[in-house]
Amino acid sequence: MKGFFANHSVFVQLGILMACLLAGTIFGSLVSLIFSGFCTYPGDEPVWVLQLMQLMSSVFMILIPSLFTAWLCSEHPGGFLYLRGWPDARMLGWVTLTVLLISPAISLTSYLNMQLHLPDSMAPLEAWMREMEELVVEALSKMTAEKGLFPLLMNLVVMALFAALTEEFLFRGALFSILRRTIWNPHTVIWLIAVIFSAIHCQFYGFLPRMLLGAYLGYLLYWTKNIWIPIFAHFLNNALAVAALSNDSLQENPFLAEELAPDDLGWFSIVAGISLMLFAGCMWRIYTGTKHN
Repeated sequence: MKGFFANHSVFVQLGILMACLLAGTIFGSLVSLIFSGFCTYPGDEPVWVLQLMQLMSSVFMILIPSLFTAWLCSEHPGGFLYLRGWPDARMLGWVTLTVLLISPAISLTSYLNMQLHLPDSMAPLEAWMREMEELVVEALSKMTAEKGLFPLLMNLVVMALFAALTEEFLFRGALFSILRRTIWNPHTVIWLIAVIFSAIHCQFYGFLPRMLLGAYLGYLLYWTKNIWIPIFAHFLNNALAVAALSNDSLQENPFLAEELAPDDLGWFSIVAGISLMLFAGCMWRIYTGTKHN
């Protein structure tokens, strides 16, 4: 069965990916249902239960379907997913700089996104969107409520490492490879996947910053042809968020806080603009370095 659908059309391969994701979601939901049947904590689940459920969701619903799609749709699944050797320290250093430099722009975009309001005629939709946002925030707050080194490490593994690994294998791996077969312009593919990447999280008031993050990760993959580089960048971005959520003092830092205070908007916009220019310079360095290689 390896590579059985390698020569089929893009629509067939997209159908295979959707079928694998659907099967993974059903199987993962059944596993979670069975697990929750043995561990009943009505309305007050321990943090480790939430972490384990998140981990199982990442593995069964995203990672395994992505790997299985690559195995079915290519004679070389590793190449299909852009699996190469671990990048050198210099490349990782440049990527680390770009993650840090894009953070202010992401925070500013997040603030602006939160100010968007739908027309009065769409008030029920906006209420539902805000309710979804509050549920996500509540879950994140609960998972990061416990203080200490071990809870922090567990959250870094579940919310940063595995989230980055699984989502990049799906979006910048399997989906990117399939769409590149039919869409010639790589920028179109990168931004289309960035939109899908953001929309699938169902956090509408974080849509714009997550879309920008997805595009950034897409360009890292396209230029380097190495999935480990966007995984590393995604992990760093998530790790910064986990660290901020886990520490009360960091939550007050405007560069890491989930919400930007209106009084900070002026000077923060200037810092974000300067940081974005430096970010563009670092990305140009990554681009020219990979082009030369």
